[in-house]
Amino acid sequence: MSGRKSKNKGKSYERDVANFLSELYGESFTRVPYSGAFVGGQNIKRTATLSEDQTRGYKGDIHPGPSFPKLVIEAKNYAEFSWPSLALNKSSAQLDDWIQQSIDSCEPGDMWLLCIKITRQGQFVLWDPNMWNMPDNGGNHYKQYVYKEYDAFWKAHSDWIKHHSQ
Repeated sequence: MSGRKSKNKGKSYERDVANFLSELYGESFTRVPYSGAFVGGQNIKRTATLSEDQTRGYKGDIHPGPSFPKLVIEAKNYAEFSWPSLALNKSSAQLDDWIQQSIDSCEPGDMWLLCIKITRQGQFVLWDPNMWNMPDNGGNHYKQYVYKEYDAFWKAHSDWIKHHSQ
């Protein structure tokens, strides 16, 4: 897939996640311009010149509604993913990179979720159970993280997420 098509595919999924969460919680979630890279990772120094509200607006890929000041959401949409790595308890460089991007998008006190869509395979949410301290309710494990099918995750944890990301 060309770079432009790939970027558009990612933006489209970010909008899908934002729309889903807006409907789920009844408040506005929007796609973040620049997809979080504006203040994530090596660009974290930019937060020194931005207000708290401005910084919050550039974290992750999804800008959460006002009831979620600590929530940071990364969204990844890819055509392929190496599921055998997970099944065989092997590391996945791709997944490790996505997790690191999620971590890098946060400031102290923030709590991240990683939403993943793999073409014709499904959608998933991955989280750090030590950060969220929520039951995995049948989730699968990758290293110290837990992941679950997207709809099942939100059905099981939407109230928990709202209560704990304030």
